[in-house]
Amino acid sequence: MARHKKIERRKELDRRRKRREKRLKQRIKEAIEAAKKGKK
Repeated sequence: MARHKKIERRKELDRRRKRREKRLKQRIKEAIEAAKKGKK
């Protein structure tokens, strides 16, 4: 029972981390696009 909960918790943390990484990549991409537009 306890082990099952631990595994579920790890899955949830992994999911959260992936979502955060995706958001970060999106923000970086937008920043690069903005920088390119700023130069031109």
